[in-house]
Amino acid sequence: MARPYQKANIPGPEMGTSVYEPKVMATLLKSPKRKVFIIGSESLDKNFHIDGKPVADYFVEIAKKLQCHVVATGHIYKFLVDKVDADKLWDMSLINITGRLVDKDWKGLDGKGQYNMAIFGGHQVFYVSQTLSRIKNFSNWVKTIELDKYSHPNARFSLPNLSNDDWKQFLEELIKLL
Repeated sequence: MARPYQKANIPGPEMGTSVYEPKVMATLLKSPKRKVFIIGSESLDKNFHIDGKPVADYFVEIAKKLQCHVVATGHIYKFLVDKVDADKLWDMSLINITGRLVDKDWKGLDGKGQYNMAIFGGHQVFYVSQTLSRIKNFSNWVKTIELDKYSHPNARFSLPNLSNDDWKQFLEELIKLL
């Protein structure tokens, strides 16, 4: 188990698992669950560029392979609008989508039912940590996966703390396997 990126992040008795192998992550993502990918505007930040390419481009490739709905949080909607099919893209705040994911009666973005898996990427560490904690503690039907380069013990599955080079290699291999 990787150490949480935030040292003070003490998740309680239930801790998520760090996934070190892209093959394992691909298997998890390919499960027949109803999925939504929540992409944050941090994925456009210079700190989230890998060899000059925004990590948002990797997330778009993953979302397309999974054919899942995409929720754009913050100002990333303008970046995604030309890259994701219009019928699969929504613009919503992280707090709003989190509230809906823990609402058992919510029928999903398309009205076809609640999601079983929420995939996150491109969010500020402290912000998404609280989001993942809320989903973990107030829903038992949504499995969470965090694809940023930091370990998140509140996500059911996340990556270990990775360097940009290792993160790039992981994401590229994951995309190939999907």
